[in-house]
Amino acid sequence: MSAELRQVANGFAYRVRKFSGYDVNGYRFRTTSYDQSRPNRKTTCSGVFTPGLDEVEYYGRIEEIYELNFYGSKPLTPVIFKCHWFDPEVTRRTHSNLGLVEIRQDSTLPGDDVYIVAQQATQVYYLPYACQTKQHLKGWDVVYKVSPHAKLPVPNDEDYNLDPDTYDGEFFQEDGLEGQFEIDLTEAIGMEVDIEMVVDDEDDEVQNENDLEILEGNANDEIAPSDDVDYEMVDSDDDTYDPANPDTYEDYF
Repeated sequence: MSAELRQVANGFAYRVRKFSGYDVNGYRFRTTSYDQSRPNRKTTCSGVFTPGLDEVEYYGRIEEIYELNFYGSKPLTPVIFKCHWFDPEVTRRTHSNLGLVEIRQDSTLPGDDVYIVAQQATQVYYLPYACQTKQHLKGWDVVYKVSPHAKLPVPNDEDYNLDPDTYDGEFFQEDGLEGQFEIDLTEAIGMEVDIEMVVDDEDDEVQNENDLEILEGNANDEIAPSDDVDYEMVDSDDDTYDPANPDTYEDYF
C-alpha cells in the first residue's frame, strides 16, 4: 500500500474549512447561497457538470465547498464540492444534432452520493426559456458549458475538414424576419435634412417647350469672329517691351 493511500485510509479531521468560492480547472465556482445573496449579480457560478463512471452526465448546483485535512506526515488537503444533482432520468435532448441539453431544476437525484472532488467539476449555467406559457418549455432550462479561462478548446478535426456537400448533419441557421424595415436616426442623432439639397442620381429630363427651344437655339448658333477686335499679341517677355511706357504699344483685347 502506498503512503498516500495509507494516509487517506487513516481518515481526516472532523474540523474542515468551508469556502463560498473556489478557483479550479480555469473556473471560479461559487455556492448557490452566495449567488442568491447577490440580488444584482451579473454572473452565476454555481452550476456544475461531471461525467459519471456509468457514462451518465450529471448536472447540478454547488451547495457547499469544503477543504479536508487528512492525517499524516505529508499535507493532504483536497477540496470537495457538495452538490444538489438533478435527476438524469428527466434530462432530455430535443436537438441531439446540435448537442442541446435540457434539464429540470426541480428534480433531484435519488441517493446520498452528492460529493465530487473539485478537479472533477466543469462549470455550466442554466438558461430558462423566455416563453414559459408553453407547456413543453415550462420548467425546462438549457445547459450551457462555460469555457475555462486561459484555456483554449481542444481542436477537432471535424471542425476543419467539413465538406458541406457530403455532410449528413444539419447546419443551424436562425430564420430571419419576413419583410423589410427602415431605421430613421435623424431625430436620434439630431441631424437636419435639407430636402431642397437632396440630389437625385437619375438624369433630369427637360420637358418644358420654351426650355427646349432655348437649348436648341444655343446648339445651332455659331459665334463668328469680329473684325473690330485687334488680336495682335504683345509678348511681355520681349526685350523691347518697356513697362514704364506702356502707351508705346497698342492695346490688345
